[in-house]
Amino acid sequence: MMKVTSALAGACMLALVGVAGSTAALADDDAKIEARIAAWGRTCKNEVAVKFPKSVMADISVEVGATLKQSIDAGETTLKDIQKNGLSFNWQFKKHTGYCNTDGKGNVTEFVKFQ
Repeated sequence: MMKVTSALAGACMLALVGVAGSTAALADDDAKIEARIAAWGRTCKNEVAVKFPKSVMADISVEVGATLKQSIDAGETTLKDIQKNGLSFNWQFKKHTGYCNTDGKGNVTEFVKFQ
């Protein structure tokens, strides 16, 4: 009986270590996703500033598109997806709005102005 209990305890410990390891990996991926959102959002913001030469960076707001943000928060869009497809940001400067898309390396691939 002692050997069985010992074996079960060992198996439980391995399972817990595996869960902790995957949780750490997910946290690392989350941190990398947040870093890409911040960096690539700045790239989009810089693109807005180029298009509006008289702009002040403080007057430009950029955020990840709502649908994409929900997908990231729900875990449906992964770091691998972002590295493959890039990100999409909505931007606003005074009365002007639009969006910009980035590729998987953070380069702006599409810039659209609505107003």
